[in-house]
Amino acid sequence: MIFYKTVSSGNDFLHIDTGDLKEVGAREEASGDKGHMARRLCHRRAGAGADGLIFYTVREKTVDFRIFNRDGTEAELSGSGMAGLSAVLIHLRKFKNQVTLNTRVGTKTHHLLEHKGNDFTLKIEIGEPDFTDAGFFPFLGEGRAEYVFNDFTFYPVSVGNPHAVILLDKPLPGKDLERIGEMFEGGGIFPRKTNVELVQFKDAENCEVYYYERGVGPTLSSSTGSAAVFAILQKLKIIRDRLTITSGGGTINIYGNGRIFLKNNVRIVYKGNYMGW
Repeated sequence: MIFYKTVSSGNDFLHIDTGDLKEVGAREEASGDKGHMARRLCHRRAGAGADGLIFYTVREKTVDFRIFNRDGTEAELSGSGMAGLSAVLIHLRKFKNQVTLNTRVGTKTHHLLEHKGNDFTLKIEIGEPDFTDAGFFPFLGEGRAEYVFNDFTFYPVSVGNPHAVILLDKPLPGKDLERIGEMFEGGGIFPRKTNVELVQFKDAENCEVYYYERGVGPTLSSSTGSAAVFAILQKLKIIRDRLTITSGGGTINIYGNGRIFLKNNVRIVYKGNYMGW
């Protein structure tokens, strides 16, 4: 079964055309089996290794997009995953310089900015943040922006998937950041779990972020996580219309006013033939 692997600032994904699933049997059409495939293929030792597995179906003008986390759970979307798939589709000449993906939370259109070899720079559409999604955050109170969980103040926001943004007042060691991320991800107040971002400020337009992703764990970067940080800082009037985030995987540039976009650098690192199924 053929797949492509992409990496965006250390956030890595595998991409499979659903047409290729016919080669391994019809049973993979069920979500549960796709989740099982994600657990196997994303395994860092026994599989190809990745943060998530993306299944796509090319339509006439759009592409159906489904993403499964490393633990087999299905997510709503992923900015870096969308960037990776867009790069693959442009590489395969399915599209020239614009790709529209049908996700679980609506259509997202992405534009090619630069392309050299296997390296692509794209403008990725995340969309409008939602601070009122009671499905992700049933505890929301009218007019409130911040909440407390286990003595930590956080800011909830959905950018298609759920995020808890924590603004740190001092740097913390990595083991403490991971402990906080794990505690929040599966916290009982989040019925569908949550992604977590821990933010350390540098100045008015720059900050450093530690990401703990739902169904994955610590990651070097996250495009939707970066968008969530941008949305919260903009809501709190700490920033205006742009932000540069530094993380373990490099830098991400986010901008927008109402709708959020980001500049994503992605590389197609290899094409593989998975034989372990």
